[in-house]
Formats: sequence, C-alpha cells, structure tokens
Amino acid sequence: MVKKIWDMLGDIRISVVLLMAVSATLFTGSIYAGRHFSLFRELNRLRVQDWLAVHIRSQPELVWWIPVLFVLMGALGLNTVICASNRVARLIHRRSTIPSGKFFYLLTPSLIHFLFIVIMLGHLTTFTAARWQTIPLETGTRIALDGKRTPLAVLAIQDLFFPETSGMQNRISQTTVMLANADGNNIKLQYLQPVLIDGRFLFLDKIKKSKRAATTDILPSADKETCNKAHVYMEKKKAKQMLLIVSDPGLYIIISGLTLIMCLMTWYFIVQNMTYKDRKSCPYY
Repeated sequence: MVKKIWDMLGDIRISVVLLMAVSATLFTGSIYAGRHFSLFRELNRLRVQDWLAVHIRSQPELVWWIPVLFVLMGALGLNTVICASNRVARLIHRRSTIPSGKFFYLLTPSLIHFLFIVIMLGHLTTFTAARWQTIPLETGTRIALDGKRTPLAVLAIQDLFFPETSGMQNRISQTTVMLANADGNNIKLQYLQPVLIDGRFLFLDKIKKSKRAATTDILPSADKETCNKAHVYMEKKKAKQMLLIVSDPGLYIIISGLTLIMCLMTWYFIVQNMTYKDRKSCPYY
C-alpha cells in the first residue's frame, strides 16, 4: 500500500499536472497583484504568515491564490524528491556495473533536483522568517538594532548633487551616510551599496511625505453675476532619509544551493561535451 502511494506521488504525469496548476495559479496571481499593487507590495516588508493573517479574513477574494500556491509548490517538491529518489535508488542498485566517473555523471541530474528543493526551502525560509526594520536617520542620533545591545551612531548624512552643467542639476545623485559602531569604526552607506553587519543587510531608503496647504478660495464681489472661484494650491514635498535593516536567513541557503547547482551543471556539460567529441571521433561508434 505504501509503495503504491509512493509510486503514485512520484508519477511523472503528476509532475506535469502540478506544473500546469502552478503556472495557472501564478498567472492568476499576477493579475491580482497588478490590479492591487499596493496590497501585495506589503509582502516586501512583512512575513507571509503575518500578512495572510490580516488579509485572509478581510479580503479573501484577493489573496486566496497564495495559500493555494504554497500547497501546490509543496506537492511539486514532494513529487520531485520522490522522482529523484527513485532514480538514485536504481543507480545505486547498478553501482557495481558502472565506473565511478560515469556513476557520478549519471547521478548529477538527481543531485541538481535535490538542490532545487533546497533552494525552494530557502525561499520558504525567507517568506516566513525574514525580518525588516525601518528606522529614520538623523545626524547625531543612535540606531538600535534588534538583538544587539550596542547601537550605531549616525555621524553624518551628505547629499551629492549632479553638476550645474547636467540636465539633472539640483537633483541628488547619491546620498552618503556615515555610521560608527561601538569600536569607533566608521561604516559608509550609499544607495545600491548595502553593508553586511552581524548577518544583517543595511540599505538606504527614502520616503517622500507630502504636506498639503489649506485651500484658499477667492470669491468675486457680490455685485457681479459670475461666481467663479480661484483656488490657491500649495504642496511641499519633503524626503526623509531612512535605514532599512534586513535579516534574511534564507538568503544563505539560496546562494549556497545556486552555487552548487552552477558547479554541477558546469561539470556535467563539460563531461557531456567531451563524451560527445570522443563518440564523434570514433569511426566505429
């Protein structure tokens, strides 16, 4: 009974059905995300379980596809593990009749499938365990990081502008923030140049806030027939410098898995190419 269930879950036809279901769910989700961008953008700063706990009750018609996607991806991962395990078991059974080099060559595709599952688990870790902390930056203040006793001191915030001869004159080209740790070492932060400290990534971010002045109505004199109004509208925009602190334990799993996959695929195609050349050069093959 167990073997029948195992074989059924590892059937290649199940793989095709699951892949089609995942594709259809992702396509549907992309439509929802495109039409309700602000809602799904919250996932960039919230763990998926926290986000779902809020919106699954208030807006189930918009977020239903996310738990469905997780279930389908879990089923696809189980199917992939079973398929790869069956193939590895058959190769191990024939191990005595296969040379060591060829055995590892034949084993490589299954290892890549296992590493793919590891990468998916890394993404799941990111979705469920990552933490985001946003802190306003002001010169002379101190920043307290989660789980760290000693805060960072904000020494200076400097904006670099485009030159006067540029078409972007009077616009900021780069912002530099100088921080100092407890040892007195300076830490330089710039846009697109994050810093890694104690397993946390520090990014610069900027939030623009709009302040709208009260609308002033200028009424015509009472003896005139027209009743036109002139509105005086003023809006002031002020950008506030922010620090984004990201702790993502899944990132290291993803990078390690991708690195191993690239190494294995490179080795696999090199060996495959050499084998193809040997076969082509042999007139009796």
